[in-house]
Amino acid sequence: MHIMALYGIYGQHTQEACPLYNEASRRSLLKAAPKLERLAQRYSTRFLAQYHSGLEHTFLWIAEADNAQLIEQLMTVTAGRFNTIKIVTLITFQTVIETCKKIEEGSFFPEDSEID
Repeated sequence: MHIMALYGIYGQHTQEACPLYNEASRRSLLKAAPKLERLAQRYSTRFLAQYHSGLEHTFLWIAEADNAQLIEQLMTVTAGRFNTIKIVTLITFQTVIETCKKIEEGSFFPEDSEID
C-alpha cells in the first residue's frame, strides 16, 4: 500500500480579490470548483478537508500527496490565481504522542548513531 504524505495548504487573499466581492475571482472559482477533484487526481493529490474563514479571507485545506511540488503545481492552476499559498508538511497528533513515547523509551534516537 502506497502511503502519501500529509500537507496543510494555507491560503489568503485580499478583500478586493475575494470571490464574494470580486467578479473575476468569483467566476474563476465557480468555473474551477467542479473540476477540482479531477485536477487534484491529475497531480496525485487528494483533499481530506477544506476549511475557510470568509471574514479573514483565509483558508486551510488538508491534503495527501506524494510531494509538495505536486500540490504547488495544482495550486498554480487553481487557488493560486488570486491567493497567496503556503504548503507545509503535517503529522497527526497521534504521531506526536507516539514519537514522544519512543523518545521516553529510548527507542527513537539510535544509540549508535553519530552526527558528524
